[in-house]
Amino acid sequence: MSKGHGSHPGSIDYDKYPFIVFWEVTRACKLACRHCRASAIEEPSENELDLEEGKELIDEISSCEQSPVLVFTGGDPLMRNDIFELIDYSVEKGLRTAFTPAPTSEVDKETIKRLKSAGVSRLALSLDGSCRETHDHIRGDGSYESIMKAAEISKEIGLPVQINTMVTKNTYKELEDIVELVEELDAVMWSLFFLVHVGRGQALESVTSEEAEEILNFLYEESGKRDFQVKTTEACHYRRVVIQNSDMISEEKSIDDIGRSIGVNDGNGVVFVSRDGDIYPSGFLPLKEGNVREDSLIEVYRNSEVFKDLRDKSGLKGECGICEFREICGGSRARAYATNGDYLAEDPLCSYNPEENTG
Repeated sequence: MSKGHGSHPGSIDYDKYPFIVFWEVTRACKLACRHCRASAIEEPSENELDLEEGKELIDEISSCEQSPVLVFTGGDPLMRNDIFELIDYSVEKGLRTAFTPAPTSEVDKETIKRLKSAGVSRLALSLDGSCRETHDHIRGDGSYESIMKAAEISKEIGLPVQINTMVTKNTYKELEDIVELVEELDAVMWSLFFLVHVGRGQALESVTSEEAEEILNFLYEESGKRDFQVKTTEACHYRRVVIQNSDMISEEKSIDDIGRSIGVNDGNGVVFVSRDGDIYPSGFLPLKEGNVREDSLIEVYRNSEVFKDLRDKSGLKGECGICEFREICGGSRARAYATNGDYLAEDPLCSYNPEENTG
């Protein structure tokens, strides 16, 4: 994996273009998940980007020299009446398009067929427990059943599924059982989100850094036994664990089947657009750097001081700043900010001591 400002061999130069754009198309959602970053509510918020503004945003994203992946997220994107028109437009513009609905009964066979026929590349479904009791306690009654049905339907019609799992103190011990479900559901990727204290997630407890290390080593072991890929969000030191265990990380393993680089970080290959057009380095790092109604998304991504700081690992502080893995890891900038109010501070979830290993 290359060093220096997040560029990836044979891929997008992260200084110039984002690799993946998350657009929170609405705050509306029928669920009230305990860890919801968006603190979603039942009705759309005022001032959400309308259809024409959404198409203008898609136009700019598709104008990039190497078109990023566009992920429609929320809230629940299915709560927008014009969501399929937006999907159609994204696909027409040549964007690899992914979709993350809320796990409700709305994700039925007809909807999944429409998503596939529209050209959606991947459906991301959230599974936060190994059984109905645990998952529904987090996501809401009936959510577990909706996930199982949606995954089975997707498998039947040939729409690739990604399973997203939030890792918290109360649920991490179920990961050994969840991984079996991910395989049974024939998922192409298992993406694990390590809790950052934003939104409703502020009330939940994180795993310790020692527990996180155990989890990351478990994930590495599982990645060698499973057909699906394993990815972490806001636990960038998984890359360090992979390298320590394998002595190398190949290009083949660094890119998934929708072309997404596993090496992206907040602001470094990633950009997030909120429901009302605000531009952030990610959905977990609440530092507004512009608004697409007034600013160019790509210009903000390229030229904002915050975004440039996030791509320059020489500015990292504490143990992240002296770590020999900082160029390929960089730590969770969102967790550093949530914990210390400084997005360049060390990531408290990492237990690795670079002084012991280099000194």
